[in-house]
Amino acid sequence: MEQQRPILELQPIYSMWKRELIRFFSMNARVFSFIVSPFTWLIFLAIPLSKVFPAGELTSGIPFFAFVVPGIVGMGLLFGGTNSGVTVLWDKEFGFLKEVMVAPVRRISLIMGRSLGALTINLLQALLTLAVALIAGIWLGFHIDSFAGFLLGMVFMILTFFASVGFGLTLGALIEETEGYMTIVRVIEMPLFFLSGGLLPVTVMKGIPVLYQVQFLNPLTYGVDGIRGAFSGVYLISPWVDLTVVVACAIVFLSLGTYAFSKMEVG
Repeated sequence: MEQQRPILELQPIYSMWKRELIRFFSMNARVFSFIVSPFTWLIFLAIPLSKVFPAGELTSGIPFFAFVVPGIVGMGLLFGGTNSGVTVLWDKEFGFLKEVMVAPVRRISLIMGRSLGALTINLLQALLTLAVALIAGIWLGFHIDSFAGFLLGMVFMILTFFASVGFGLTLGALIEETEGYMTIVRVIEMPLFFLSGGLLPVTVMKGIPVLYQVQFLNPLTYGVDGIRGAFSGVYLISPWVDLTVVVACAIVFLSLGTYAFSKMEVG
C-alpha cells in the first residue's frame, strides 16, 4: 500500500524557504533597499512628524515618534507581503513555477515554504527598523515596555505579515501580467496604509464620514494597533479585538492564497 504523504512536507518547505533567502541575498539592489528603507522612513517621516505633533491626547500620551514607529513596521510588513505575489508571477514567467508544480509535492507545502522565506526576510527588516528606532528613541521617547511586550509584538507582526502575504498570493495567482499586478497592488496598498492608523490615530477621521468607518474594515488597522499596544501598552482599540481580527484575516487570506495557487494555470 502506498504511504500517504503528509499535508505539510518538511523537505519541500525547507527547500522553498532556502531558495527565497538565497534569491534575496543574491540581489544586491534588494539587500541595499532592505538596509536603507528603515533609515529612510524613520529619518524622513517619523522624526519630522514627531517634531510637528508632540505627545498629547491625540496619541494617548505617548510620544509621537513612538506612535509612528509601529505604523512604519506595519507598512513594511504590508508591502513585503504583497510583494510576494509578484514573485509568483516572476517564477511563472521564467518557468520555475511549472517545474515545482508538476513535482509530486503538495502545493500547500510550496506556499508555506515561500511564505516562511518571505516572512524571515521581512521580520529581519522589521527588527532592523526597531533597532534603529530604539537608538533614536533614546532622544525621541520610543522604547519597548517589556520582553513580554516584544514577544507579543512579534506575534502581531507575524500574523499581519501572513494576512498580507495571503492577499498578495491570491492576487498573484489571479492576475496574469506582472505590470498589471504591480499597478493594482500599488492602488490598494497606499489607502490600506493611510487608513490603518499608522501615521495618525483612527480618531482623527471621526468627523469624516465613510473614511472613518472604512478604517475599521481595514485589517492593517488591527495589526498596527496590536503592534503599538504590545510595545507601549496603549491600545486605541482592544488587544483581544486586534488579535481576533488579525488571526481571522491571516487564516482567511492564507486559505484564499493557497486555493488560488492550487488552481493556477502555469502553461
